Amino acid sequence: MKKRLSRSPILITLVGLLCLLVIGLNTVEYLRGEPFDQGDVMTLVMLFVLALHLFTWGTDFKMANDEMGKQITHHSATISYHISVLGLFVFWIVDRIVFLRKGDFGNISLFAALCFVLVLHPLVQFFVARRYR
Repeated sequence: MKKRLSRSPILITLVGLLCLLVIGLNTVEYLRGEPFDQGDVMTLVMLFVLALHLFTWGTDFKMANDEMGKQITHHSATISYHISVLGLFVFWIVDRIVFLRKGDFGNISLFAALCFVLVLHPLVQFFVARRYR
């Protein structure tokens, strides 16, 4: 009987090599004097998210969808929401202090993001609760 090779180490190795490749290419661009752009930063962030997902669940998709996986996802989403609200509030306050914004709202896009995040969780709860009624 043949021994099956697990996909998890291969996938993690490929993601690791892809991360090294992107970091290497960004380093070469930086050494040439080219500035980082939004695409470079977003690529690094998306690779980091992919690596975290692989380290958390591996390639076992059943584990992420079973009862414990759903509980872990729900608990982490709740914690992430509260950290996001606190982080956006701190960023908004620091932005007002550092850039001496004494106007109405300071940085409008940051203030809008803070308001959006504050409203998002209760709004989603409302629609989910209505689904169960």
